[in-house]
Amino acid sequence: MDKKGSQIHLKHRHEEFASLMERQGLIKINGSRCSVKKLGLKVFKSGGWLKHLSDLEENHTELELKQLEKEELELNILKHQNKIKDKEREIIKLTAKNLRLQNKQMKRAVLYSIIGFLAGIISANLKDILILLNLMSPE
Repeated sequence: MDKKGSQIHLKHRHEEFASLMERQGLIKINGSRCSVKKLGLKVFKSGGWLKHLSDLEENHTELELKQLEKEELELNILKHQNKIKDKEREIIKLTAKNLRLQNKQMKRAVLYSIIGFLAGIISANLKDILILLNLMSPE
């Protein structure tokens, strides 16, 4: 079989086949001697070259799926971060508006207190004020 799992049919292509196996890291050729490498043993124990290729394809597909899931999660994180930033901006705007309203309310409270204080002084001393202005005679 070749690298892709297609069968090699010619009898005299055994050297090409051995060379291919060596390039794939399955065996080591030293002169006329050939030894199986760890990957070659793993491929043999796992069910052969076609099974190995199938497993590689499954692993590649799983990795692609995991990558897609990761990208989807990252996208969701970015969406949530954008929502959080929008809410933070909204909080800042509402806080500023609230402070303006509190300042306005405080100014009104001070003004009403001053008016109330003056009205109290005037009403308590109305008779004396009218006498001072010669609008009323003292009796």
